[in-house]
Amino acid sequence: DEMIEVLESNALKAETTYQDKYVEVTGKLSTIDSDGKYISLTPIHDEWAFNGVQCYIKTDEQKSQVAEMSTGDTVTVRGKITSIGEVLGYSLDIDCIK
Repeated sequence: DEMIEVLESNALKAETTYQDKYVEVTGKLSTIDSDGKYISLTPIHDEWAFNGVQCYIKTDEQKSQVAEMSTGDTVTVRGKITSIGEVLGYSLDIDCIK
């Protein structure tokens, strides 16, 4: 929730605070890519959130974990923020899924 609040109030601050940083993010699973390339997380407490975190799957193990999940699940991922945009939110390369 904190990352999204920073992004929505000041995209430049979000960029300088989170770009290329390793973070742990917990959110509601909103999208599972049919090709297994990414998942998207949105804030748990904001069902109408526009921005979120697009999390890119990097290993077959992660892909197997995601295959057992469903949209709406609460998921925690750790990884590196690779890009930040005021329209598309955050992009993250997954290191691990909890």
